[in-house]
Amino acid sequence: MDCVKYCPVQICSLCQLKCFPDNPEDVVTNENEDKYVEKLYCGHLVHFGCMNAYMKVPPFQGGKKCPSENCGLRVYHDKWRATPDLAEARWAHQQARERELAEVVDFLD
Repeated sequence: MDCVKYCPVQICSLCQLKCFPDNPEDVVTNENEDKYVEKLYCGHLVHFGCMNAYMKVPPFQGGKKCPSENCGLRVYHDKWRATPDLAEARWAHQQARERELAEVVDFLD
């Protein structure tokens, strides 16, 4: 019964906005939308877009921790199963790509 009262007012710990809209008809049902609400293994709710961005930035070692205050449990979710090494390698590759593109733009200017 507590979940029914608690979930509609829970705040996404990453963007600090309410997870669910005030009007139930406005709830996002597409799993790939940024405002889609995901429930982490620890029970906290976050927006998909917020969590997806959070999972792609360092630190990666030891696994990503739940961003909710006073939780600190490791994030377990089917959508974010990459190992810390793989996540760091992806991040490093993305950073290198952005640097290369910036150099090309700088060269062409």
